Amino acid sequence: MTSSTKALLVTTGFSILGIASLLFSAPSSELVVPHVLFYAVLTVNSYFSVRLFSSIQPSTISQSVADTILVLMYIALAFSIRHPLAFAFFALSVFVAAIPKYALMLEVVPQRMLLKRKIFIDCMGTVLCTAVLGGTVLGFELESAWTLAAIFTFANVYLLFIRPMYRLE
Repeated sequence: MTSSTKALLVTTGFSILGIASLLFSAPSSELVVPHVLFYAVLTVNSYFSVRLFSSIQPSTISQSVADTILVLMYIALAFSIRHPLAFAFFALSVFVAAIPKYALMLEVVPQRMLLKRKIFIDCMGTVLCTAVLGGTVLGFELESAWTLAAIFTFANVYLLFIRPMYRLE
């Protein structure tokens, strides 16, 4: 399977999960829009990430385990839309789970600078989601959800279009 095909399948699967969550989960809430926006941007980002990194990722047990954990976090995130504490927790979990996936690749693939940049970006996502989780715990659910959606969307515009992250150079 090519990396583009794999990326398309992953993105389609995550999109279907997000739609299913909207159709079959909790009643409407003011959190739907920021949660869906964040999830949609994360899913678009995943397309580019999977397309690039699956082309250089070694076929090891550790990478398969890391990928499985990430998929489980995405599933949990999709089904936590409208649930502020769970959504903040699973958004954080996605970034926390991503860091070791790329760290494990550092000594195996030659694209060390690309991997270091990806790890740094995932660390920044971890910081953002930790702050959002804290704000949510303190009772600022809507404000935290919108902060996450806005900052993550702007960051992705920058990382996908202004200073593209997902290029082999």
